[in-house]
Amino acid sequence: MQEYKSRLTNILEDLGLSKTEAEIYLLLLKRSGASVSELAKEVGLTRQRIYDILENLSEKGLIYVSAQKPRRYYAVSPEVATSMLIRDVEKRLYNLFKLREEFLNIVRSIGVKGNVSNTISYEVTGRRVLISTIKEFINKSDEELAIAATSNESIRIVYEYKPEIFEASERGVKIYLLAPLSELPRDIVETLNKVAICSEFKSSARMYVRDCEEAIIMPSEGSLKERRWYDEAVVLKNKDISRAIRDLILSRFDELPN
Repeated sequence: MQEYKSRLTNILEDLGLSKTEAEIYLLLLKRSGASVSELAKEVGLTRQRIYDILENLSEKGLIYVSAQKPRRYYAVSPEVATSMLIRDVEKRLYNLFKLREEFLNIVRSIGVKGNVSNTISYEVTGRRVLISTIKEFINKSDEELAIAATSNESIRIVYEYKPEIFEASERGVKIYLLAPLSELPRDIVETLNKVAICSEFKSSARMYVRDCEEAIIMPSEGSLKERRWYDEAVVLKNKDISRAIRDLILSRFDELPN
C-alpha cells in the first residue's frame, strides 16, 4: 500500500478530502484501527488536530469508533468510503445546478440577454455541456427548427431531447428532420413523424438550425478517427450562414417551405 500512497491520497483529494484527512483515512485503513495517541505520534500532529480530523471523517461517514476505552478509530471499507464521497460530490453538483438556475432566473428577470456579444462562433465541448446547449437551442426556437441527423442522433432526439422537441412542436414550431429513416427502429420513426416533417437522407454531419438565426454543427460518428472529440460542436451565431445551412437541409425535401 505504501508504494501507492501518493496516488491514493490524490484520488481521495479529488473526491473531496483534504490531504491530511486522506492520509489519516489511509492510515486507519492500513492499521485496522488506531487510537488518537497513536495517530498523533504517527503523523506528527497534536491530539486536538487529530480529534478535529477524526470528527470531519466521522461526519463524512468514513470512520467509526469503538465503544471501549481507550477509543480506537476504524476506517470503513474503501467501497463504502468512496460511495459516500461520490454522494457528497453529487449533492454539491445538484446545489451548483440550483445556483445556476437561480443565477439565470435573476439575470433574465432584470433583462440581461444571454447572447454572445461580437462573436460569430464558439465551440462547445463535453457531453453534458453539449446536451444542455442543444436543449436550450430547441427551447429558444420560435418558428422553425431544421435538423440533419445521423441514426444515433435521431435516437438521441427521441430519448434525450423528447420533452424539448415535443414542447416546441406543441407551441407551433415547424420542425424539419433529415435522417436515415430506413436504418432506424420503427418506434423511433413513428415518434419522429409525430413532431417533425421527416425525409430520408444519410447526413455526414449533425446540424441544427433555429429560425435562420443560429446553427449548431457537430461531427458524425464516421469522423471519429479524424477528430479527438465526438461530443463537441461549433455554434454559429450568424444569420447568413444559418440560413444557408437551413436552405441546404430543406432542399432535400420535396417542397421547400416559404
